[in-house]
Amino acid sequence: MDLELTDRRHSPSGGRLWVPFEGDERFNPQWWNELKTWSAKYTYVSGSVDGVEVARAELDHMVDFGEYVGVPALGIRALEVQFIEVATSHRGSGIGTQFVRQLAVRHTDRVLVAFSESADEFWASLGWTRYDHPEGWPWYRPLFIQPE
Repeated sequence: MDLELTDRRHSPSGGRLWVPFEGDERFNPQWWNELKTWSAKYTYVSGSVDGVEVARAELDHMVDFGEYVGVPALGIRALEVQFIEVATSHRGSGIGTQFVRQLAVRHTDRVLVAFSESADEFWASLGWTRYDHPEGWPWYRPLFIQPE
């Protein structure tokens, strides 16, 4: 299954407010269909198979690890997978794993990180290292970092 990644770009003529993705019942509308203020801090990526969108991601270029224990000093090399979602029709098919791996290939100069919200097993299955905040859950989500 060939997954094609496409950046969702904001049109400067559209003003500062925009919606990065089309409405689609297969994706969480609260994540993807709310009006956003354009910022260079975020990148939006769509993943498609045979022209059908099957995955979405929001990447954050400015990550703050705060007081997480033992986190390596990544500085500006860190790139956070802020949100990632596979279409309901394609979950469990390996699309999420393929999508994250292709994001890593696209950003070889960066180290991908993710604050997990109920997806610890997914991030661990990728071989990412888990870091915990001293105050723990529910105040702080586990942080997973891609191996370098």
